[in-house]
Amino acid sequence: MMNLQQATQTLREKGVVVFPGLYADRSMALAEEHHRCFSESLAGLKLAPPMDGEKILPARAIDLLNHQLTTLHQCLFPDWFRQLGELYFQCRDSRNDFASICEDTYKHDRRGAGNHHPHWDPTLSLRLMIYVSDVTTNNGAIQVKSGTHYRNHRTRLEQWKNQVSYQDPCLCSGANLPYENIEGCAGTAIVFDVSVTHRKGIVGREAQRSVAFSHIHSPLAQLQLAGTPFGSIPQSLLWPHGKPDDQ
Repeated sequence: MMNLQQATQTLREKGVVVFPGLYADRSMALAEEHHRCFSESLAGLKLAPPMDGEKILPARAIDLLNHQLTTLHQCLFPDWFRQLGELYFQCRDSRNDFASICEDTYKHDRRGAGNHHPHWDPTLSLRLMIYVSDVTTNNGAIQVKSGTHYRNHRTRLEQWKNQVSYQDPCLCSGANLPYENIEGCAGTAIVFDVSVTHRKGIVGREAQRSVAFSHIHSPLAQLQLAGTPFGSIPQSLLWPHGKPDDQ
């Protein structure tokens, strides 16, 4: 049984929690459905504009069900992730509607579009990342700097308050901290606060990485995405994921 209270505490402390092999028993079905996303034409779904070394199929939860991608749906939109989001953001008003199915290969120009540079995302959200294939440092294991999420969130709030547009690449906390490479077998699930300093690992020349994502946007993120002025945000929502005493 998953201990959501413990997982929430780990998220608060580190900004990331890993569930090794959580869906290992479904890895074959996940791989088959993932392959379909890129080998078949799925009505109503279209790949994002191609980028060097990266293919992404955006999809809504309902789209996955409509195309019988049921295992992807079960793994990306589970009750436990929604409950974890409620605990972490201390609010039931969180959204988990969209997914991205990704196939990554070698990137020829690391300076081009993509997330190989350190960054944090513009909204306060949780990301659920499923390793559909085995993932190591040789084929793009995600890299994080644990504990940097609160400082980066402070930067997010300061920029929003001062009407400074989000820049990518952005200034990240933890410049002197080492990266943690999160390796895992197929079926491993990773949840992280997108405020944590993170980057995509490098996929080797002959390698491939198969992953899938979904997100829970915090109530704060929903207001931000709606264009709500910073001054209209209730103070109680500015740090819904908790705030250490020293921040």
